[in-house]
Amino acid sequence: WQCVYPSLRERNAVMFNNELMADVHFMVGAPGGTQRVPAHKYILAVGSSVFYAMFYGELAEDKSDIHIPDVEPAAFLILLKYLYSDEIDLEADTVLATLYAAKKYIVPYLAKACVNFLETSLEAKNACVLLSQSRLFEEPELTQRCWEVIDAQAELALRSEGFCEIDQQTLEIILSRETLNTKEVVVFEAILNWAEAECKRQGLPPTARNKRGVLGKALYIVRVPTMTLEEIGRA
Repeated sequence: WQCVYPSLRERNAVMFNNELMADVHFMVGAPGGTQRVPAHKYILAVGSSVFYAMFYGELAEDKSDIHIPDVEPAAFLILLKYLYSDEIDLEADTVLATLYAAKKYIVPYLAKACVNFLETSLEAKNACVLLSQSRLFEEPELTQRCWEVIDAQAELALRSEGFCEIDQQTLEIILSRETLNTKEVVVFEAILNWAEAECKRQGLPPTARNKRGVLGKALYIVRVPTMTLEEIGRA
């Protein structure tokens, strides 16, 4: 293969996920779904300051197997493929995990590609969950784009499955938004759906008491006085 590929990039690409000359292995993923990935320290260190410090820094550890339980195997392979070949293969179901990996290992161009991918796929049904993630990853441009969609299509965004997946702080920020283009009863119904989902996440029965408990102060952000008695009863 050394004679087959004319460029350094192509020759390096051959070594991606290849046991040949591998001098480090990663055990990637949570217990029960771990994947062993071979790699080459030099290539990783050239593309990531985190890997450089890990392998060649003052506190470098001489380990042949490195465990990475907080990164999905598919996302880690996308990261490595970019470091080996400059190729970026993003998919909707792994792009957030890939963004996490790119941020963790300080690979800014891959992180930017992930953000661009998310911006092009942004719509009302995923705007809330992407808002939550953009805040977590500190991506202000993506955050602003999410707000534009949520403000304009608030009813669709609040009734989406993604809304029920957001964290408590993002929930409170959305509820405090003055520019949501929807009725307050839609907001009220949305927080009830979120509360039921949160009860399930915490292993609690979705009783009225438990829903109030998981909502906390978010319940008091809803402008209930602006709703009619009929709307309150229906919700």
